[in-house]
Amino acid sequence: MANLKVYKFGGTSLASADRMQRVATLIRSSTQPVVVVVSAMAGVTDSLTAAAGRAAEGVLDRDALEALRRLHTETATTLGVDVADIIEPLFVELEELLGAAAAVGAISPRSRDRLLATGEKLSTRLLAALLATDDSGSATAIDADTFLETDDRFGAASPVFGVIDRSVEAALRPVLKAGTTPVVTGFCGRAPGGETTTLGRGGSDYSATLIAVALGASDVTIWTDVPGVFSANPTIVPDARIVTQLNYREAAELSYYGAKVLHPRTIQPLIDSGIATRIRSTFDPEAPGTLVDGKMTAGSHPVKAVSAVPAQALISVEGTGMAGVPGIAARIFRTLADEDISVTMISQSSAESSVCMAIPEERAADAEVALRRAFRLDLAHADVDDVRIQTGIALVAVVGLGMNHTRGIAGRVFAALSRANVNVVAIAQGASELNITFAVEQDDSARAIRAVHEAFGLHRIDPGTDNADHVDLLLLGYGRIGRALATLVRERHDAIRTRFGRTPRVVGIADRSGYVFDPNGLSVDALQRATDAKERGAALAELSECVRTDDAGELLRTALSYRLARPIVVDVSDGDTRTVHLEALERGADLVTANKVPLAGPVEGYRALVAAAERSGRLLRKEATVGAGLPVVDTVEHLCATGDRLARIEGCLSGTLTYVLSQLETGRPFAEVLAEADARGYIEPNPLVDLSGEDVLRKAIILSRVAGFEIDDAQIHCRGLVDRSLLGSDRATFMKLVPQLNETLAQQVTDARAAGAVLRYVATLDDRTIDVGPQPVDPNSPLGTLSGTDNLVLIRSERYDQSPLVVSGPGAGVPVTAMGVLTDILRIMAERT
Repeated sequence: MANLKVYKFGGTSLASADRMQRVATLIRSSTQPVVVVVSAMAGVTDSLTAAAGRAAEGVLDRDALEALRRLHTETATTLGVDVADIIEPLFVELEELLGAAAAVGAISPRSRDRLLATGEKLSTRLLAALLATDDSGSATAIDADTFLETDDRFGAASPVFGVIDRSVEAALRPVLKAGTTPVVTGFCGRAPGGETTTLGRGGSDYSATLIAVALGASDVTIWTDVPGVFSANPTIVPDARIVTQLNYREAAELSYYGAKVLHPRTIQPLIDSGIATRIRSTFDPEAPGTLVDGKMTAGSHPVKAVSAVPAQALISVEGTGMAGVPGIAARIFRTLADEDISVTMISQSSAESSVCMAIPEERAADAEVALRRAFRLDLAHADVDDVRIQTGIALVAVVGLGMNHTRGIAGRVFAALSRANVNVVAIAQGASELNITFAVEQDDSARAIRAVHEAFGLHRIDPGTDNADHVDLLLLGYGRIGRALATLVRERHDAIRTRFGRTPRVVGIADRSGYVFDPNGLSVDALQRATDAKERGAALAELSECVRTDDAGELLRTALSYRLARPIVVDVSDGDTRTVHLEALERGADLVTANKVPLAGPVEGYRALVAAAERSGRLLRKEATVGAGLPVVDTVEHLCATGDRLARIEGCLSGTLTYVLSQLETGRPFAEVLAEADARGYIEPNPLVDLSGEDVLRKAIILSRVAGFEIDDAQIHCRGLVDRSLLGSDRATFMKLVPQLNETLAQQVTDARAAGAVLRYVATLDDRTIDVGPQPVDPNSPLGTLSGTDNLVLIRSERYDQSPLVVSGPGAGVPVTAMGVLTDILRIMAERT
């Protein structure tokens, strides 16, 4: 019956007359037929359990009976329904059951189940009577212990599959065909002998899914007092958010490890049938809640939620004599099974010399006694050294199917725990990597949950779209390189998707005036408006959608409050953004930078960035800071990583200055060459950054740090192509001085030619010094033959001693630099695949 819905309402949704009215409204508003499954009113099952316990001690608690009768009769009166004739027999039976138990001072599991099911029977009759007062339809109360076939394991009965589908169909289909809404008791069923059984924890949810499967319902909605499944317990993590979708397996894992989701038994029928379930709040019915189905929304958020089970104990069976002996683990678990002790986690050394498991703390003493008895001979012969117990343990589970498709998840988990100073006592991880579970001291569990929740950004706002196919880019700077990068991302969309299975998308751009942001990606039109503004010399603040601020980190903080897809901060600005870099890494974003300033500043700042990337498990890519699109940084990093020792690096690191000097050799005046270089996009926004040697010096400093050279500031020397004292001048002031430099620079070129050389701007660095400046070189040497915007780097090391390793190619221009930045982005995508 594909258009049929099953609604299950929990006890808090039925706790009062007002709430029952709310429930009735929800049922009536459905445009499809509904089967309603209900729990007892809030607190009723606990009261019945307590009354049963007192009866087993020989006490008939008439006050408790009277309180239950008063609750239900007053609720009926407020609802305006007359149910006295149908609920009074239930109270009479209750008193008989409790009286009989009190008389003998014991209550059988059979009688206890019959007694506990009364709560659901009472609420079913109240709600059915309320629904029947509506002229638009009718409703009838149906007790599940008349048709829901189970075994006779009282207190934790299981359905009899193969029979239950037919019995549910026979009981409910005629009612539905008659246009009547069945209101069914949850939690209970019928044993083979006709006795009432209960289904144990999560029994009402289980009843709902069993009925849905038997009737072929389109979906199940579990109406409760919370708006869905949270990413963590909100009492521990106040900024925990609703998880919009869970796979059945994810929901089962979270439930097993303490989250208030569907019980694992409840989920199994759904997996087999493919029926989706939604968890929603009766108090906020417009909220979408959490969808539990067979889909996998992996990739962008590999971890969905963090949950924990408190009050656990670790039991370790240890001994060198256990190593390689078959059947040790089997004996351990058989012993615990014989004592009816559930094992909640297993951790074992590969040599089987130690087996560690978690069990409920309340059974720790029983487990120790049983294991010592079972292994008494092994202990006596020293094959087993000891059976150790550690109480006060909590198990923390990190859950998400996407972990299986994302490298480095375990590393990020344990790095986060280390930063939070949480000691991990034991670890377990399934082969599917759906779940990483670890044991910590219970006092550390809240800190552990918060650390992992923060590390994976689970507190961020879900933008409401499927991000699995994307990598989100935040561009700091929207000058010529930023705009060219945005164009490359758009033009290469299909090729990147074919190669990586996902594509980068620009979600935010910023300049010194403000930022524009959309968590679902900036549209082509939005980017074009920004491009048009910048190309006519305006700032982003001109745009109506721009958030005006001079704080470069504001875009970062706003964007990372959302659950972006694998966010990468891309710095193509030219300011000191080191604090923004640090914040990006610490907030869980990867970083690509073409901005040299943060990396070439004080060495402590550089080290802090590298340490932040390592600590947070994030990637820092900086190729474009040195070689634009050339693999200079990558080459040096590779040599160092493979054990080579670098001795000296020499080269022309500025395509701009190579172009200027090679053009001056043709006799052209400096002013004319500079204007052309500027028009072609070869030169920095302030030409003095290039001409003073500052840009090359920054590159050399970055390269020396990547190479591992420790160089004192006093051993860094830089001579500009123009006087470095001009570096503080603005562009306009400098451009007025350019004609005066024509003769000076022409003379330098002439002097070099007279010496049989050509002038090149060269950086030389080793483990003692950095020297940057113009110098004459042999015109037939690799540096001397450079022309256009080519860069060339000669690397000498232990491995490349006799003949240097050469890296050469175009090193200036907007397209080349933008491609270098995109290459770093794609490298991160490849490593994160």
